[in-house]
Amino acid sequence: MNLRQQLEICYRNYKKWRDLAFSLNGLKSKEAMERAFFWLEMHSAFFAIGTIERAGIRSKEDLEKLIQLKSKLIERLSEYAKTLMGDF
Repeated sequence: MNLRQQLEICYRNYKKWRDLAFSLNGLKSKEAMERAFFWLEMHSAFFAIGTIERAGIRSKEDLEKLIQLKSKLIERLSEYAKTLMGDF
């Protein structure tokens, strides 16, 4: 999946959860807003990683940092998936 597709998925999910949060009240609204912020965070992370990749890897340290960033992103997405499983 290319960067543009990743960013579009993040934005669509952010917008969906944000709109839902504004239509709800109380705890449900808060939960929906937390999910909206999660997708906004993911959008920013994918954008940053894409920017770093386009700038080019200049050293072994740069490559290690990029791998660490991607690993953290995968970890966050995995945590999010676990919360979705808990909703069922």
